[in-house]
Amino acid sequence: MPSSITDVTLLQGVLNASPGCLAYCEPVRITTTDSQQKQIIDFVYRVVNVKMSELIGQPIDRIIGHRMTDLATLANVDTLFDRYVDVIETGQAATFEVSLYTATHNGWYLITAEPLSAGLVISLIDINDRKSAELQARQQTAEIRATLDASLNSILLMRAIRDETGQIIDFRMETANQAVMNSLFKTPDELVGRNLLDVFPGNIESGFFALYARVADTGQSEKAEYYYQDVNGFKGWFEVSVVKQAPELIVLTFNNVTTQREDQLDQQRQAQVLQAILDHSQTAISLHTPIRDERDYIIDFQAVRANFQATVNWGTLADAMLSQTFLTLRPDARGTEEFARYVRVIETGEPDVFEFTHNRRHYVITIARAGGDVVMSAVDVTSDRQYRHELETLNRTLQQSNESLQSFAYVASHDLQEPLRKIQAFGDILQSQFQDNLSDGERDMTRRIQKSASRMQQLVKDLLAYSQITARRDPQQPVALGDVVTDVISDLEISINEANASLQVAALPTILGNESRLRQLMQNLIVNAIKFRRKTHPLVIRIDCRVAQSDELPSGLVESMPYWLITVSDNGLGFDEKYKDRIFQLFQRLHDSTAYSGTGIGLAICQRVAESHNGAIDVSSTPGEGTTFSVFLPVYQAAV
Repeated sequence: MPSSITDVTLLQGVLNASPGCLAYCEPVRITTTDSQQKQIIDFVYRVVNVKMSELIGQPIDRIIGHRMTDLATLANVDTLFDRYVDVIETGQAATFEVSLYTATHNGWYLITAEPLSAGLVISLIDINDRKSAELQARQQTAEIRATLDASLNSILLMRAIRDETGQIIDFRMETANQAVMNSLFKTPDELVGRNLLDVFPGNIESGFFALYARVADTGQSEKAEYYYQDVNGFKGWFEVSVVKQAPELIVLTFNNVTTQREDQLDQQRQAQVLQAILDHSQTAISLHTPIRDERDYIIDFQAVRANFQATVNWGTLADAMLSQTFLTLRPDARGTEEFARYVRVIETGEPDVFEFTHNRRHYVITIARAGGDVVMSAVDVTSDRQYRHELETLNRTLQQSNESLQSFAYVASHDLQEPLRKIQAFGDILQSQFQDNLSDGERDMTRRIQKSASRMQQLVKDLLAYSQITARRDPQQPVALGDVVTDVISDLEISINEANASLQVAALPTILGNESRLRQLMQNLIVNAIKFRRKTHPLVIRIDCRVAQSDELPSGLVESMPYWLITVSDNGLGFDEKYKDRIFQLFQRLHDSTAYSGTGIGLAICQRVAESHNGAIDVSSTPGEGTTFSVFLPVYQAAV
């Protein structure tokens, strides 16, 4: 039985029954002059439903077969056209939201464009109600955000995270106002979406986490103040109020009160310190108020307060001192300089210091005005006076001992030279005149005697040089350190060539010092580098110089003074830096004495030379890579 309804009518009926706007369009293309590609310049409506007709504002028969641009009563038509072209060209459907305005309609629509055959199907659904609700929600959210951000208190909304047993194991931060920056020093963006313990791991130890979990579980609001610190170095005092907002949600209102709390603690500490000073100080402290006559002249003083040490010093007079006036107890002081001193401090405000002796005890008295009263402090210096006398006596004895020791070292060094020379002379005779009469063992013993005597002689010379640096204070004069190093290199030319060493010397300054001592310093450092070189690598010795930074100065040097930093570096054997404190000590050696010659005094001499020039020496080293000696010497500023 044939249908009484045509397919077109049926299709149109179905389209008209749709709650949304529907249309099928085909593209209009032209071929551009500079390309063979056909460009879409418009769309022709082939099928539209009633809803689309109402939106465009034209009857269906006026729309079918007409171009989209001819019927462009919609705002944003250019944007829509570009999107439709993109769907045709890519073959990919697109869904998007857009605000449209016509003579009869305006509002938000959800548009879907899908390619179909040679054209595309366009569907528009009115979402104005949903969009309005969404915009209203956004506005409300913005208003809430503005309210939160306007608060001076830090506010944080957190959601509880539980494990499979229901135990709270963390909180996720979901909302934060701008004030959190003042308390936590992090922006809301740095907090929102992150877990509490990831950002602030110290919450467990501080007690905050237990507080939050308790409120989330019980729903009972709580307030607390705890001290927080974590492994990241963040710390401080926080005052927090916690409220359960919804299931699994809690709101924190808090402030960083570290400054206020530290001020309170500081005031408490100061009060405790002051109280401790008054009650436990060995200095006697007392407060005295002046007594005036009818003409406002000071005629006496009354002690009104005293600490424990003051009462100890007063002894049996302690009660009387606090109950009777000064001149009542000391009538002999009336009209004396002692009484006048107290009056003068009150009238001028200038403090005064003097010494007082009582019962064989020596005191230093300090008096100062405090408001309208006088504060007196008395320090018992009896022991100090005795110690000073004993120290002066000890210093004189020590100075005499040092002078005797230095004389002994000098004389002993000279006196030891003579027997050593005789030993060497006899050894030379044995080797030269009796060589043929000696057995192999006797010749070996003779060589050992010569070697030991030679080493002993070098040791005596080094001891003599060391004692001379300690004992003598030669006058200092400007010394060109570059010339000194040049002479040293010339003296060591043979050793340098034998070691196949290369020296790189930077420009060196003129300093105030002793030329021969500085020559010892630089020669010992260069010889040390040559001696402890690596046989498998060419030796490179580099001498550099620059002004030292204050944070580079060794302890003992004056940071406010300028110093040259002179470095002597090599690529030799090096050593473990745990032994660096030993190498400047007398007779200390880090390497085998049979393999490396020397007495162990050379670097001790370097240290003495540096110290005698008001400087210092330091060392850094890495085994197998080399050693750097750093010499600090004061910058010489010649008078203009």
